[in-house]
Amino acid sequence: MVPDRLAYYFNWKLIVGAKTIARLILVRVDCFARVGRGQRSMTLSKHLADFADMAVPGRKTVQSRQGRRCSQPLGLLVAAASVFIFLSPALGQLTDPLDAYPPRWSLDENDCDARVSEQGHASDSGADGGRCETITLLTGHGTKAVLVYPIEPLRPIDALAATISVKGLARGIRIGFRIRFPYLLDPETKRPAALYVYGSSYERIGEFQSLGVSDIERSLKLKRVSLRNEFGAAADVSSPYVDAVVLNAYGGPGNHTLRLDSLRIDAMVPLVDENAVLPGIGAGRSADGNSILESRGHDARRQTLESQFADRPSVGSPFPSNRVTRILQHNGEPLAWVHSLGFDAVWLSKPPTSSILSEAIAARMKIYAPPPSSPDESLAPLLEPVSGWIVGGYEAMDSDHVDAHTDTTTRLRSLPARWQRPLIGSPVEMFRTYSAMLDGVVLDAPPRVRNVSSVSAKSLRQDKITRCSNKPMAIGISGAANHAASLQGNAIAARIGTPDASYFQWHGMWRQVADALGDRPDAILIRSQVPLSSGTPLQQSRAMSLSFVNRFIAAFEPWVSGAEASRTCELIHDAKTGLPLYVAHRLHAGPTTLLVMTSAMGRGDAAMAGDGKTIEIRLPPADEGKLIWRLTDFSAERLSPDTSTAGTKLSIVSPDVVEVIAISDEIAEAGRIASSAKRFARQAALDRWQLASEALRQTEFNWNGAVAARVVSRPSPTDLLQVARTSLENAERLVRSGQPESSLRMSRRADAWGAKSNWMLTNALLAGIHLGETPTDSTMGDLETGFGRHVSSPPLIAGDIETQVAWTPLLKTSVNALATVAPSFVNQTGTQSRWGVNRLAGGNFERGPMLSGDDVLEREGWSLGRRHVRWADVEATQIERGAFAGKGALRMRVTPRGSDPLPGGYEGTCLMIQSPAVRMQESAVVRIDVMVRTLGFSGPHQGLLIYDSVGSQELGILVNDQPQWTPVTLFRQVGPNTALHVMMEVIGGGEAVIDEIQVRTWESVANPAAALRPIDP
Repeated sequence: MVPDRLAYYFNWKLIVGAKTIARLILVRVDCFARVGRGQRSMTLSKHLADFADMAVPGRKTVQSRQGRRCSQPLGLLVAAASVFIFLSPALGQLTDPLDAYPPRWSLDENDCDARVSEQGHASDSGADGGRCETITLLTGHGTKAVLVYPIEPLRPIDALAATISVKGLARGIRIGFRIRFPYLLDPETKRPAALYVYGSSYERIGEFQSLGVSDIERSLKLKRVSLRNEFGAAADVSSPYVDAVVLNAYGGPGNHTLRLDSLRIDAMVPLVDENAVLPGIGAGRSADGNSILESRGHDARRQTLESQFADRPSVGSPFPSNRVTRILQHNGEPLAWVHSLGFDAVWLSKPPTSSILSEAIAARMKIYAPPPSSPDESLAPLLEPVSGWIVGGYEAMDSDHVDAHTDTTTRLRSLPARWQRPLIGSPVEMFRTYSAMLDGVVLDAPPRVRNVSSVSAKSLRQDKITRCSNKPMAIGISGAANHAASLQGNAIAARIGTPDASYFQWHGMWRQVADALGDRPDAILIRSQVPLSSGTPLQQSRAMSLSFVNRFIAAFEPWVSGAEASRTCELIHDAKTGLPLYVAHRLHAGPTTLLVMTSAMGRGDAAMAGDGKTIEIRLPPADEGKLIWRLTDFSAERLSPDTSTAGTKLSIVSPDVVEVIAISDEIAEAGRIASSAKRFARQAALDRWQLASEALRQTEFNWNGAVAARVVSRPSPTDLLQVARTSLENAERLVRSGQPESSLRMSRRADAWGAKSNWMLTNALLAGIHLGETPTDSTMGDLETGFGRHVSSPPLIAGDIETQVAWTPLLKTSVNALATVAPSFVNQTGTQSRWGVNRLAGGNFERGPMLSGDDVLEREGWSLGRRHVRWADVEATQIERGAFAGKGALRMRVTPRGSDPLPGGYEGTCLMIQSPAVRMQESAVVRIDVMVRTLGFSGPHQGLLIYDSVGSQELGILVNDQPQWTPVTLFRQVGPNTALHVMMEVIGGGEAVIDEIQVRTWESVANPAAALRPIDP
């Protein structure tokens, strides 16, 4: 065995200098290593390999690595050769036949006003007779139109070579490499400076010709000199790397179509070992939700912190200008695949490694990640994709962690210049203090399960934006079904034998995204706790819905990013019933007003469109006489308003869940909007058609199951389902014939009818669960009347209707939970209760004073928590008058001390109460019933939040504006040896009265009696 110290006498540059010998050695080591591994090839990056196998079947990346010592004599030679070149990184090879979606080449730099007019794949037109990628460029006069094929960062060595087969109608097309200098910033693009090193050029017009490039070190040395002449002698041109194969496709002015086939790259040497990892930060403890916040008592401290950060130099915005950056919370998905879904960046949970940085460069993705505990200079050349460091990734940005986050931001501001990045975080309170520390903020939308209206959510967000001093802002939206509900739903499905959910109800997410666009965000962050690329039907449904939503954002991005957003929104009511139908947000972008309207008919993740209805919009006098276009189907459809003595009125027939209207006095604006939307119409039409097809199939299956099991009292809406099927068949023909706008129109109509049928089924399944709440045809039909808002059934919340259908007979074989205290409300149908006795002690609040004054713990085991005690009076008292039943009830009251109203959401939580533990020895289905009424909660996202320790706040029900006694019911599946607590929080200023809290389990025997313990002798 050659001693390790001998390796120091060998250098990579010496090996490259003797190219012939070096290549021979590398090839032999490659072969021996393959034998030593049993012919098992490795990939340059696990994520890229996964993507190659899943999304791009034709693209294969193979990398040779030094193998393990073999047991055969050949292993000695392998080991010796490995030591000889141990300083040389592994070589790899990439082969891409360019025959599969999505297209890989994109237009980058040009000086001839070039644009891509068409791009796709052609059949039987490749160099080998198969498919190949085609791209058509429209160019003017100039010298270059550079097409790029991104790859992971590679060392610019002579052995690196690329070949491709090209067919065109103009000479002079050249292949080359793009080489970047990570420490030299281009002042125009704000990216690392780049130069091109070219190889052979195209000469055989009308035929396929193989072009190649290699031996780039000599040209690179000469071009480094020109870079120093351009940027100065002190320019840092160290650590260059190749990040793309390029084609200068300029062939003169006019239309030029290129056919590209069989790309091959050899001798790929990674810039940095992919096993290198940025030093990370240990996971911090989670925030304590019961901590006492006294932010207004810390005014002096807050002002000190704000002044401390006020004079610091700015490092810029974490988000690109004139864009609505689309960010996905990353869970191990291949970045190239994430990019194909329309995302621009990923949000990491850990500091980035060289592998993810290289992958981001190859996929043209940006990264937001927690900062390293200390810089690793070997990774500095790869930091170009990092757009911001995340502060507060391990600890909540609340009042308890201000000092910790202050120390973190101070440390990050002192990092070396190469590591300086904008800081971004997600404050949940003390917005002024935290925004002073940060360069950008993330404001999360309220959980959809709480049914906070679009008007309330906008009011709450505008208040936060003001307190954040209008810092660059991203809005966080949940991109999945409620996580706690999904876990509960899967547990229920496993218990009763139904399959897991396979369809994602995406309309609620789309509605939240559209509401967020009404506040002109700089970015949309899609929150996700499970990977999109797991391959299950549910995750495939999520991926398609996110793809559609991203196309929707991208189509109107130019008008949203530079617009001025109105601070308020307007409600559009039904002319007959007076109920709110839509919420309209106004965005003013130059001469154009963008009207973004979202449906007000929603419940959690479910939402209904205005199928068969006509909504009327009253236009202000300033918009009279302007041109109006409807942009809903990724096209510009001209609308004509009705003008009368009462004003100008605009009518929208059969509106979608989200409608976009453009109003302008420039006739050319329609062309610009249509041109922008058309680029995304085809993919959007495919996604919407498939989503609607899956939703309709699932709805039909659920209705058939519910009717067959006799868990609903009404027949299936066959007329609606039949019309929806017919519309989808028409949509399929249109999308196949290349008419995406018409296909979108048919798909959204079918989607609306399917959503209406699903809405009716949900209401039918909820019938009879609540005390005295029986649905009628009107409440089960078109409009949301509040029915079912106060029932927490995990399968329904997660959109798993199939499991809910199978679970419903269990929930409904009971006399109402409050039959023992309110016999007049008992259902007289003869059903027998299978719910056991109440296991919660003191839930009727009639055994003397449960809570007295400011006492925290009283004799029945109830515990009390307070926040904001310096600027709000909190009170929890047992009262004897005004109870629902008996002589006692609990009153929880929060009163602000000053004139300023209390905020909503987590920031406004002032008073909490927790019940004594109810211990479950075995797995069980638990039903929790509470009677409640509320008064005085007038702010957005305020009220009484009722939840339990198993479902957590994620499954909490928010009750507000309910002056009459309202039943709240929670169903849970609990495991063995579980201690369950009922919990309530008062959010904002107001009063809540609670009575008759019951916790019961489903029993196998009807009307089970309480188990009596024998009397000891």
